[in-house]
Amino acid sequence: MRDYLLEVGMEEIPARFLLKLRDQLAEKLAAFLAEERISFQSIETYATPRRLALRVEGLSDQQSALEEEVRGPSVKVGQDNEGNLTKAALGFLKGQACQKEDLFVKEVKGTDYFFVNKVAEQKKVEEVLKAIPTVLASMHFPVTMRWSDLNLEYIRPIHWILSLLEDQVINFEFAGIQANNFSHGHRFLTKNDKVIIKNSRDYENALEKMYVIASFEKRQEKIYQQIQAIEDERGWVIPENDELLEEVTAIVEWPTAFYGSFEEKYLEIPQEMVITAMRDHQRYFYVLDPKSKELLPYFISVRNGNDQHIDQVIKGNQKVLRARLADGLFFYQEDLKLSLKEDLAKLSSLKEHFKLGTYSQKQERVKHLLEELMDFIDLSAQDQKTILRASEIYKFDLVTQAVNEFAELQGVIGGIYAKHYGEEDSVAQAIAQQYLPTSAGGKLPDKPAAAALSIADKLDSLIAYFKADMIPTGSNDPYALRRQAMGLIDILLDQSWNIDLKSLLVKINHEDADSAADYLNDLLSFIEARIQVRLGNLGMDYDIIQAALAQKQLNPVKIKETAKSLQDFKAAKPVEFSKMIENLARVVNLGEKVSEQVKITDNLAESQLEKDLIEKIVAIEDLQDTSRLMEYFESISPMIASYLELHMVNADQEALRHNRYQMMYQLTQTILSLMDPRKVVHK
Repeated sequence: MRDYLLEVGMEEIPARFLLKLRDQLAEKLAAFLAEERISFQSIETYATPRRLALRVEGLSDQQSALEEEVRGPSVKVGQDNEGNLTKAALGFLKGQACQKEDLFVKEVKGTDYFFVNKVAEQKKVEEVLKAIPTVLASMHFPVTMRWSDLNLEYIRPIHWILSLLEDQVINFEFAGIQANNFSHGHRFLTKNDKVIIKNSRDYENALEKMYVIASFEKRQEKIYQQIQAIEDERGWVIPENDELLEEVTAIVEWPTAFYGSFEEKYLEIPQEMVITAMRDHQRYFYVLDPKSKELLPYFISVRNGNDQHIDQVIKGNQKVLRARLADGLFFYQEDLKLSLKEDLAKLSSLKEHFKLGTYSQKQERVKHLLEELMDFIDLSAQDQKTILRASEIYKFDLVTQAVNEFAELQGVIGGIYAKHYGEEDSVAQAIAQQYLPTSAGGKLPDKPAAAALSIADKLDSLIAYFKADMIPTGSNDPYALRRQAMGLIDILLDQSWNIDLKSLLVKINHEDADSAADYLNDLLSFIEARIQVRLGNLGMDYDIIQAALAQKQLNPVKIKETAKSLQDFKAAKPVEFSKMIENLARVVNLGEKVSEQVKITDNLAESQLEKDLIEKIVAIEDLQDTSRLMEYFESISPMIASYLELHMVNADQEALRHNRYQMMYQLTQTILSLMDPRKVVHK
């Protein structure tokens, strides 16, 4: 058992991609070794801004044995009447490098064939590892660069490759670089000096002596401990931020945390702007007072180096932050010199897109949409008042200088300024949360009014872009319409609002129903696809999702409830589930043959079973809740099976035949209002 070390040294890798690329390299190498029949115990991964590396531990010395039966021609073709081998059989032997004595006969589907046992060559691990360039070439990147005259695109130009099996260099060439036994130390602290790695097990220690902590996790833990030490020493509260900690770890090789300060006058700026300037623009951790939880005029940063001349580093960082905060204070003060009315007037000349209308027009459309939406959801009088007022002003912050400088605070700035202009807190909150969620699984609006405004804003955007034929294709989605549709679904699910989006969209666009038909169908399919993704992420089976999506309405809440009920029933009672789906599918196949509904009568019933089933079908009208309908289907399933076995729906007597088809039809309408059982795989 031996260890193999691979390191690819590059120019600085973008922080947001580093961990995914590290893990991708490990996955691809593991797959390569498995395909090459080389066993191993584990893979240790490393990543810094300038390198992706891994060490494979417990490698076998050679490929595992592989013996397989290879089928040749049939005996009829491979042997003549005298028992001699034909050219077909001899050619087969030659191709497999085997002798006549290696042949044996096996029957396959009633026909005898010649076979040989073929034993694959067992290459030594040294030979197998020379194919590592195929692993490196198979990497996929979100962005790429080209350099020199190479016909190669990579995340960043490659400068060195370290390839060691214990103490032996595994020679190969990739991207014009010859694999060797050296790495490089810290770019500044060692002036990028070469580090000779004598053995694969020496890797971490050798680099650490050259001011590089190769392990991402160890580097991250060191940063965390350094920040904790500052927090304890100063008596501050430094809110944990895993995303920021990961990003900072990805941009340093030898971390040294420090703190700096800024003038208290900048605390006049809204806290969100100060935090954004520090956290998002400068990658600083902000500081809170332990008692009041108010923002303090300090920050924590991490240097890529040691503590030498740290005072100059602190001064430099303070200078950069001071400039940003000075801009923020200026923009904030200038914004407040204007009235809300003046800001709103500017929206009439600001377009969302050159193919779309102005933001003033968008606010008008959203207000109309909210008026229609209120017929679908139960909102209090206060919430209705809140959303209608918010819809009249909610985009005004787009013309402010603060949003121009801090674009990521759209909506948030609007909420802060709305309070300044005397709007009610509920209106300000709705404006502040209009863009939520901003990412998959992100925070959702926490009040009904804010949720309603966010839904209306997203629906209006989806309608506008689809109407303008700016529909996402493939992976291309420049206007984040997939995210908006997913956010719409998540909010509806979170609020448990039973809204049929088909009915809502038809009602909104009733004035131009004919011209809207095409893009509305595309939009409904688009939203349906997002529901499918969301349910798939919840671990639901594909066929169950398709069955639930086939219901007549496009109601995300009801679709999820149906899919979950089916999934739970399948897990708890798989046999009964299969029988229920089969019985309901038989009903739907019969019921779909009827085009109109008439009253069912039990006077034509020929058995007590038929009377009981008619009674059950009539009673179904009182059931609306998804879980109760599922319980109903489960309970009625054995009755349906017995009925269809003992009674012919397509009876000879016309009145009886019509009555029985009506039974199937009315039951079918209820089934299809919830799901299409024919889409479920149940056998």
